Amino acid sequence: CGRKGRGSGVERSCGCVRAARPRRERFVVRASKVFEWEYEDGEATGSEASELVKGLASKLQTETPLFGLLNKLFSPAGVSGELTYQEFSRALYDNVSSQFHISCENLEKRFGDIAGVRGCIFCLWLACYGTGVVKEEAMAESCSKLRQNEDLSYFIELFEYQKDEAKDLRAKKGVEAPRVTQENKIRVAIDNMLSLMNLDAIDGETQIDFYEILWCCFPSSEPSFVKNLISTHPKAVRQV
Repeated sequence: CGRKGRGSGVERSCGCVRAARPRRERFVVRASKVFEWEYEDGEATGSEASELVKGLASKLQTETPLFGLLNKLFSPAGVSGELTYQEFSRALYDNVSSQFHISCENLEKRFGDIAGVRGCIFCLWLACYGTGVVKEEAMAESCSKLRQNEDLSYFIELFEYQKDEAKDLRAKKGVEAPRVTQENKIRVAIDNMLSLMNLDAIDGETQIDFYEILWCCFPSSEPSFVKNLISTHPKAVRQV
């Protein structure tokens, strides 16, 4: 087919069995930029929260299909603290390292097409904007059903509906939103990914790929903190 593997420069034929991409040695550097969704309640300052938005605006100015996003970026209200799936996907896709894509490809090879970048970003998006709003069981169920029918557009709309309904109900009851931490979001993301891939256990190789994906999404977290959340998960296979 002459298709080039992402970042490899090596052509693969359609009949070839794709081997897992080799892992590269990496020097872990504490992230200087924090994604908007990483901030906990009331934590972001105006200048910090707008840093990613400014970067996105610079990158997207010439891309006409994204006028809706650009209008939001340049409006006084900005992105109102939440991104749609498409906006979230673009923000993550354009700012993460190649290791994120490699790990998504590794999961896709082992667990099917939907376990690749689209499915992983969906799991992360739900965790970032659904934690503390939508029931965790409902998010995990959506990820599980996505694996079965792969109708991503339907589950994006379903989540938006569930989120709006939950917020409306909370407002009617006068209930304050719970405090949601970065740890809460990462834990939910892990459970979502497990449901998407129908995993009963997280083996060592999968733990590494989960870590690469989660740390790229939450780069302000200490790497050891993210690794610990994965390795201490009830379904994680203990490493000798």
